[in-house]
Amino acid sequence: MAAAFIIVVFVIMCVLMYTKKLNAMVALPLMAVIIALIAGIPWSDATQADGTKLSGLQTLLFIDGPARLASAMITFIFGAVLAQLVSSTGIAETVIRKVSELVGERPLVLSIALFIVLSLLYTTLGGLGAIIMLGSIVLPIMISVGVEPVVAGVILIFASSVGGTFNLANWSVYIQTLQLTQETVLRYAWYCGGIFAVLGILFVIIEVKFHGISRLFGRRKGASGSAAWPVPEADTAQPTYKKAPWYSLITPLVPLVAVIGFKLNINVGFILGIVYAFITTLNKASLKQLTKAITDGISNSAGALFLLIGIGMLLKVVMDARVTSILSPVLSAVLPKSALTYVIFFTVLAPLALYRGPLNVWGLGLGLASVMVATGNLSATAMMAALLSTGQMQGICDPTNTGNVWTAAYVQTDVNNILKKALPYVWVGVFLSLIVASVMYF
Repeated sequence: MAAAFIIVVFVIMCVLMYTKKLNAMVALPLMAVIIALIAGIPWSDATQADGTKLSGLQTLLFIDGPARLASAMITFIFGAVLAQLVSSTGIAETVIRKVSELVGERPLVLSIALFIVLSLLYTTLGGLGAIIMLGSIVLPIMISVGVEPVVAGVILIFASSVGGTFNLANWSVYIQTLQLTQETVLRYAWYCGGIFAVLGILFVIIEVKFHGISRLFGRRKGASGSAAWPVPEADTAQPTYKKAPWYSLITPLVPLVAVIGFKLNINVGFILGIVYAFITTLNKASLKQLTKAITDGISNSAGALFLLIGIGMLLKVVMDARVTSILSPVLSAVLPKSALTYVIFFTVLAPLALYRGPLNVWGLGLGLASVMVATGNLSATAMMAALLSTGQMQGICDPTNTGNVWTAAYVQTDVNNILKKALPYVWVGVFLSLIVASVMYF
C-alpha cells in the first residue's frame, strides 16, 4: 500500500510540473517530505536496540540533504564563473564572428560550422545567459543567409546539448549521485556525444539543404530567406564588438584538456580555464571583470544550486533503507534485466525526460535512478548511460527549458515547434546511444 501511495505522489508531482502549477525547486523538497512521511520516518533521529542510528526527517532534509551534492554545487559555481568570463571578455563572440567571416554566406556550410563551434563553446558555457548571448549572434546570421528561423533555433539548442554532454559541471551530478568516477562518465560521453554530434550535423544537412523530412513549415523563398525575425542593424552593418586575442580563443578547451588529457580534477580544470582566460585577455579592467564574473556566475547559478539542494533532499529520502525497502520490490518487477529489454525500455520511455518527468536529471530522474540502482537490476553505469542518453531529449526538446522558450520567442515560433522539429532526430540518437550502452554495460 505504501508503494502505491509513493507512486501516486510521483505521478501527481509530474503532472503539477508538467502543467507548470509547481516549480521543480519546490516540488522536489515537497516530494521528499511526503515520501518520508509515507515511509514512516519520524522527525527526530532514533537509535535501534543494536545501537544502529536511524536518521530522522530533520536530519535527512535539513542537514544531510542540502549537503548531499555539495561537491557538484562547487563545480557548478566554478563552471559558471568561467562561462561568465568567456562571455564578458568577448572570447565566445570573437569565435563566432571569425567563423562566420571565414565561411561566408553559404547556408549549409555556415550552419554546420556554427553547429560545431557552438558545440565546442557549450562544453564550457551553459545556462540561459549563454543561450541569449550566443543566440543573439548566430540566429540573425543564419536567418540572414536563408536558414529557416525554427531550424536556426534548433541548431542553437541542439549544439548546446551536444556540448553539454562534455560539460564537466554536468558530469559532477552523475559522479556525486551514482558514485562514479569522471573517467567512467567520460568513456560513455564520447560515444553518446559523438552520436548526437553526427545526428546534429545530419539535422543541419536535411533541414537546411533539403528543407526537412516533415516540411512542417515549408520552404522559405528568396535569397535572404525571408526571415521571420528581422536581422538587427548591428549584424547587417559593420558590427562593433569586444574582440578577444586569438590565443585566448582556446579557453573553452582548457578545462577539457586538463581533465581528459592530464587526468586532473574537474574543479582544477575550471580554475585553470579561469586563470588562462584572465591572463590572455589581461587589461586594466581585468580584475573588475573577474570580480563581476564571479558574482554574476554565482547569481546565475542560484536556480541550479537550489535545485541541487532539492535533489539532495530527495536523494537522502529515497535512498533511505525505509523507503528503498518499499519501492525496490515494485521496481524490480518492471526494470529491464537484459541488454535488449534495457534498450527497448529506455527508448520507449525516453519522453519521460520531458517536462521534469521521471527520467529528467533536473526533475525526478536522479532520485528515481538511485532507487533503480538499489534494486540490483541495473548497474550505476547502465543507469548513468540511460540518463545521459534520454537527457539529450530533455536538453534539446523540452519546452520547459528556459533556453528553448527564449529561442522560440526570438525566432517567433511556438516552443513546441522546436520539440516537433528536433524530436525525430533526438529519439533516433537516444536509441543508438542506448544500443552502445547495452553493449558496454550488459
